[in-house]
Amino acid sequence: MSKSVKKIVKNSFFQTFGSFGASGLQFALTVRYATLLGPAHYGSLNTSLAQVTIWSLLVDLGLSNGLIGALTAAQGEKSELARQGFRSRDLLARVLFIRLAGAFIGSAVVFFFAWLHASSQGQFSTEQFHQDIAYTPFLFALAMQQTAIAYSSFRGRQGLAVFSMLSGIFCSVSSAIFLAWKGYAITWLLLAQSWGGFLTTAILFSVFALQKAALPEAAESTRRLEKKRRGPWGGEAWRALGQDAWPYAITFAAAVLWQRLDQIVASRFLGMESAGQYALAVRLVAIPVLIATSISFAAFPDLQRIGRDAPEKIIPYLGAVSKFLYRYGIFLAALMLFGVAALVGPLVPKFGPALHLLPWFIPGIWAFWIHSFIVNALFAFRRYWAVVNAHLVALAAYLVMLPILAKLFGLPGVAWGCNVFPLVLLFVCLLRLRETELVGERFSLFAKFTETEIELLQKVGEKFIPRGLLRR
Repeated sequence: MSKSVKKIVKNSFFQTFGSFGASGLQFALTVRYATLLGPAHYGSLNTSLAQVTIWSLLVDLGLSNGLIGALTAAQGEKSELARQGFRSRDLLARVLFIRLAGAFIGSAVVFFFAWLHASSQGQFSTEQFHQDIAYTPFLFALAMQQTAIAYSSFRGRQGLAVFSMLSGIFCSVSSAIFLAWKGYAITWLLLAQSWGGFLTTAILFSVFALQKAALPEAAESTRRLEKKRRGPWGGEAWRALGQDAWPYAITFAAAVLWQRLDQIVASRFLGMESAGQYALAVRLVAIPVLIATSISFAAFPDLQRIGRDAPEKIIPYLGAVSKFLYRYGIFLAALMLFGVAALVGPLVPKFGPALHLLPWFIPGIWAFWIHSFIVNALFAFRRYWAVVNAHLVALAAYLVMLPILAKLFGLPGVAWGCNVFPLVLLFVCLLRLRETELVGERFSLFAKFTETEIELLQKVGEKFIPRGLLRR
């Protein structure tokens, strides 16, 4: 196994561990909320949360991937000036400024709609207004956390990023569970959930600040920064960020709309009781989705470097993962969801309809797992328009089908509508991948594993993947 692939596997391990840890903490919070609040109040909490987090599309803007892409491009330059540390710090500051501005705009929009919602019953409801705006600190915490984690991923410090993220989640989840146990209002629970990103950021930037203080050449870099910030480097920095950020901004916005609109549709069309049932089901489904997202993000910096220097090395990685998930992913997804249902069922007896919804999500999880790696490969090949096109087509199909299915079939219809996005996205991404020169029409999920793919999977899975499974 090559060093580049070994690095991807190592970083993916850190992110997988972090994903399981984060999922475990969120699982504990979900179960505790469901036990203490009941379906109606739990639906109200998650609807207020969704109405805020949907505006995270103004915060992310694809800048995590854009920052990594810009830093990777600068790292690949041959001139010593392009590799100076001040450039990475300057890019970091620009990204953070844009994200905080997006958080401010998103918060202003949330405040406006919260005022309209609180006034909709004739008499202004202060309690409803406070509940609808309580989660807005999350947007600012997300702006800082995502920037810090992206920089950590570029520096190869995935282990530190995972530790910091879990620390933030643990503290915020613990405080939220404590307040729920004490019987505090939903407003306070949302506030308690919103601040974990600030702690994650503080840990990461503190570590990097201590490392920077130990470098003797820091003063010289600062002097060069003052000379270059307003010169040619300024325009170059914005171009570097924009070149890699715009496709991620569009794809992230599509993903956020997919992850949040279903909850809002369930509450508006079916009522808070049904919204609570759907919210619990989606929180449980988010566990396998989060794992794939985290592994994909962990592999992204290394795939960017490989795609820049030797893109042909990505093909065995892509073939091995996608073919394996095509064959066995749906069984793994079913096993994971049924295991979660068996564990949660006795703890939340009022949420039987939510557990009955889980099997309907299995095809969507399977499609999400596969397309997350195909999208990563397309990004590594710099096929930005192909990825954007696939996400826009999938989003259009989702926006059309979600309200129709919800109206016709109720809660199962919302779950089916949720599946539309990943299934359409997988289909279109496969078409776009086969159009690339490196892959071509010879790529197929139905094809047998090559010897290289078998070797890669066995080295990653060691003795857990029987060779017989890889012959099919």
